[in-house]
Amino acid sequence: MVARHTLLAAGEGYNLSQQTGKWPIPTKLLELSMQSMASLSQEAVMAVPEPEEPSYTVEEPDGDQELLLQGILDIKLIPIGPLKTETTVVGVDASCIKLGETSSGLIVALRGAVVWRMSSSCRYIRVGPLIFHITDENKGLIYGTLRRLCLGLPERQEAPSLPYLPVRMANIFEQWIREMACRCFTDSIMLFDGSLTVGPDGVGRSLETILELARANSDIVIAISKSSNLRLMGRKLMDWLNGFNGPYLLEIGAGALPRAPNIRLLGRIYVAKLARTGYAFRLDVDAGVPRETGIDAIRALLANDAIYQGYPEVLRLAHIMCTFTAPEVMAMQLMLSRTYGLRMIQRPDLRRLLFGPFGTGGRLT
Repeated sequence: MVARHTLLAAGEGYNLSQQTGKWPIPTKLLELSMQSMASLSQEAVMAVPEPEEPSYTVEEPDGDQELLLQGILDIKLIPIGPLKTETTVVGVDASCIKLGETSSGLIVALRGAVVWRMSSSCRYIRVGPLIFHITDENKGLIYGTLRRLCLGLPERQEAPSLPYLPVRMANIFEQWIREMACRCFTDSIMLFDGSLTVGPDGVGRSLETILELARANSDIVIAISKSSNLRLMGRKLMDWLNGFNGPYLLEIGAGALPRAPNIRLLGRIYVAKLARTGYAFRLDVDAGVPRETGIDAIRALLANDAIYQGYPEVLRLAHIMCTFTAPEVMAMQLMLSRTYGLRMIQRPDLRRLLFGPFGTGGRLT
């Protein structure tokens, strides 16, 4: 109910109620979290980041390489309208945040959210937070166990360095949330944050399994990116619908798609402007479903979900539900301090100490 009050205070009138059923978190995953936290008994101090620091929240960067769309430029501008059919729309998202640093590593928290709209009401379920103390000594165990428990992948993959490990953990956790959502819903439109691009790592390849599961349950997966490094004839992909009043789809034909040795595109790529006004987004539709079926799913999305500034409301709510608020962060930090006897300190910003107002490192202030 707290989340509902927060939304209502912002002026959004939703019938938003939490799912009463429990999401089956693997016991081994909880044990892994508690096992990593046991090492905090050897720590005395936890340095907490400043709230205004950009690194306060660990965010996943755009996974696409700088790729040019070229070759046979088969481009189609497709006007679309709502398809009046009752369909459940499901949004999935996950986030990771850094709670603090110790002398030996980082303390991070993971949380995922699934929001679905049926008729006029929205329901949601949140998974987490799961808190981990990651160090150079246990990072291999944590990374490998997450890969095995969440994705069924072998543990032999070498763990990334500590600064990049939280993002990789969030990737694995989000893929698991996506898989669980595809198991729980049938005949639905599944909205993922990001793209349907597979990189060379096993985590990306697990997306193929998720898409196969979605098709088996008659779900259609649509991934929406707020940014992309793809360029068409020297222009950013999303710029091609500037000046158009939607809803429109700009379809990129297969002949123009890039060929990169370590990149696989599992979706048909569109530039989508889903509202008359608002922004354009990259939109990937599972290439394993027929083209017309995918376009009809986008039309059904327009009829069954609110579109806010060109962005589906269900996916926006999923992002809100999984994002950690400042009071939640403070509560977790207080819990860590009391449970493990940690003394919290504010680590000084050396850039600001050395350079004063010029110590932003190119960041906006």
